[in-house]
Amino acid sequence: MWKNLAPDLVRQRLILEGTTETIVKPRQIKAFLLRLANVTKMDVISGPFAYSAREMGFGGWVHWKSSGAHFYSYPTSPPLFTVDLYTCKSFPVAHVVRFTRQELSAMVVVWKSIHV
Repeated sequence: MWKNLAPDLVRQRLILEGTTETIVKPRQIKAFLLRLANVTKMDVISGPFAYSAREMGFGGWVHWKSSGAHFYSYPTSPPLFTVDLYTCKSFPVAHVVRFTRQELSAMVVVWKSIHV
């Protein structure tokens, strides 16, 4: 059961998943995360970082003053990506979804938003 333990503190989460024609690789992950900071108006304090998980795909993250975001891409058919944002500052979900779809040339994008 959920109970808001800090009602005066903003906590917004967004999980996006989508498919692309080709797997999203580290260079593209880093560029996406940096541009995502601009879309959400977050201040980057560390990163973005990206890495190879070999046969499992790729991942990356960025630290923001107001929390951060993680990115994972998988070598499925078609390739899948997942983006997880967690912030202590509100951001426009529709802008992030539209940006993600365009930036990654996504075939499909789905999302779930939680704003506490």
